[in-house]
Amino acid sequence: MKQPAKSLDAVYAAAFLLFLAGCGQVYLDPGPNPAQVRVELKAQVPASYLRTPNEWVYWDWGLYLVVPSGPLPLLKPVQPQKFKVIANVNPLVRDTVFLAPPGRHTFRLIVSGYALRWGGEGMVPVSLLNYSQDFALNLPPGGSHSINKTLGAAR
Repeated sequence: MKQPAKSLDAVYAAAFLLFLAGCGQVYLDPGPNPAQVRVELKAQVPASYLRTPNEWVYWDWGLYLVVPSGPLPLLKPVQPQKFKVIANVNPLVRDTVFLAPPGRHTFRLIVSGYALRWGGEGMVPVSLLNYSQDFALNLPPGGSHSINKTLGAAR
């Protein structure tokens, strides 16, 4: 018996998310005597954006080095953690210290909250909260800097 397309789409979407979650992170090498950037983050999708009070919210976030071209390299956290496809968390609360190359650099904090909903072709991610901000920092070797952000309904 053939399964309905919606059931197969849900299976494929779930398998894809598990695949993404299982992929290891590749981090920027901060070099010798790295600086530290602490990010205190609280991000919450407002309840009015959710279809139901218990709708799952997924998060992708991180602190990246801005480079002239190509993908943005993710800074390495001091304590290992997940940065992509963080499921069923609202609000997202993080207190993370990243290792950063010393000197003058621009760093980008990116936070994205989304839900998976049925679309014309199956499950599709629907953006609920997007945030991106650049920080121009001059970090001394072994120095530190703090970023504190509250986003969405967490304000």
